[in-house]
Amino acid sequence: MSQTILVPVDLTQPAVLDSVFEAVRRQIGIEPTTVVLLNVVLGHYASEFPYLDAEYVERYMRHASDALTRIGEEHLGDACDWRIEIELGPVARSIVRYADRVEADLIILASHNPVVWDVFLGSTASQVVKHARHSVLVVRQFAETEEAVSTQAKAEPDAADTAPR
Repeated sequence: MSQTILVPVDLTQPAVLDSVFEAVRRQIGIEPTTVVLLNVVLGHYASEFPYLDAEYVERYMRHASDALTRIGEEHLGDACDWRIEIELGPVARSIVRYADRVEADLIILASHNPVVWDVFLGSTASQVVKHARHSVLVVRQFAETEEAVSTQAKAEPDAADTAPR
């Protein structure tokens, strides 16, 4: 028996790759695995903005293909079978639909430090968790979270420092 793991990759967030692929490596040790590295191109923007024409989308897709191949070679190498896929469309919905098409056993994706607008709009990770029929492993970015907390603590004066004397 083998498993298929879908790993959506945001090419604008290279800092999360190490932690995501650490989780992938833990899973591929369990049974024979095929890992699918997926990048989603926001296709609807190409039709809404005239400066994002079909040629731009095609160039981006070539760039994404090269980047995903480099990421797969660097992080997976010969550890398992892997392939790359590029989809065009809304990110979360495309991830869920692709997982359905390939009957993924698991989706592994990163989640960044949540910010206020995630509560209202929903991050990609939360939308995938909410709508996927498949198991989802969300890899939190703790270093990013600790940095945000540290920055916030420096920006907010301690109550003892601001109390009248």
